[in-house]
Amino acid sequence: MFETRLIPEARPIAILKKVFVGMVIVLLAIGAVSSYRAYVQVKSLEIQASQVLAVGSKVGVSLVSSGRTTVDVQVQLIQHSHSQTLFTLQLKGNELGFFDPRTKSADKIEIITTDQLSGFQPGAATLRATATGRHQWMRLPPPTVREVIVEIQLP
Repeated sequence: MFETRLIPEARPIAILKKVFVGMVIVLLAIGAVSSYRAYVQVKSLEIQASQVLAVGSKVGVSLVSSGRTTVDVQVQLIQHSHSQTLFTLQLKGNELGFFDPRTKSADKIEIITTDQLSGFQPGAATLRATATGRHQWMRLPPPTVREVIVEIQLP
């Protein structure tokens, strides 16, 4: 069973086998990194807003994704039962998402308008940013949510 071969392998075949094994090992390593990036699609999500929200205030969001797939961000202002979407952001993934391990990042800043605050009352409210990735391997990762409590001031 464990006897030595009677006829040794030709040198080109032995080299070809070693190259093939090396390529398989490299692809398995890339696949392991890529599987982690498919599992953790949103690396960080941050909201930038002042404590007092009024007409002309700036609201921003910073997103860092794994770059494997597209990530959508929705920023909402919520007060009791009233909710208003302030803005959305879409960050596309890398062109070759499986092979390209670079992260992608995006920032967006919006200025609050009178129309956006029209249905709200002065007082406490919640500013919520929700980042959602895409299906990977029949699994949709849970959304990443960040919230900040703000005070609405109307003119």
